[in-house]
Amino acid sequence: MKTNEQNPLLDLLDYFKEVPLFLGLSEIQTKTLIKEMKKKKIAAGDFIIHEGDKENCLYILIKGEVEISKSLVLPQWIQSGQKQEKSLLRLSEKHRPFFGEMAMFSDQRERSASITAVTPCTIALLNQENLEKVLNEDPTAGLIVYKNIASVLAARLIKANKDILKLTTAFTLALEG
Repeated sequence: MKTNEQNPLLDLLDYFKEVPLFLGLSEIQTKTLIKEMKKKKIAAGDFIIHEGDKENCLYILIKGEVEISKSLVLPQWIQSGQKQEKSLLRLSEKHRPFFGEMAMFSDQRERSASITAVTPCTIALLNQENLEKVLNEDPTAGLIVYKNIASVLAARLIKANKDILKLTTAFTLALEG
């Protein structure tokens, strides 16, 4: 396959078509978004996102495996060197995941979790300005992309609500027992 000199990510068009962020977009709309992305390699053990950092981009995992973790205590309760995190989820390229999308909706853009490369990873990143530029030029694509993001966020919220219910149930039983 001939490498695309403009943006090598265009060679991964078939992969991106299966990423939930792009579902329902035409090939032209998908290519337009891909052209705004940058490719980055991440070494195993390196952070992609640090919880609490302020950024304005989302990431698509192209290759590798990542772990999503969350602090177990509020930041003001953490004493130096005593940060405790809970691993929430592991994702690989077979899941076609994207993450960091909440930064697309908030001016504060504070990351809600940390994401670490478990294996060497290749990611595509798209910042908020580039996403908004493309979607303002094509409102139909904007509607589809934001609907896709909302669907993923809703599914994550439903899972988080179930996890909270399990946690509060376990906590209640522990207090009663």
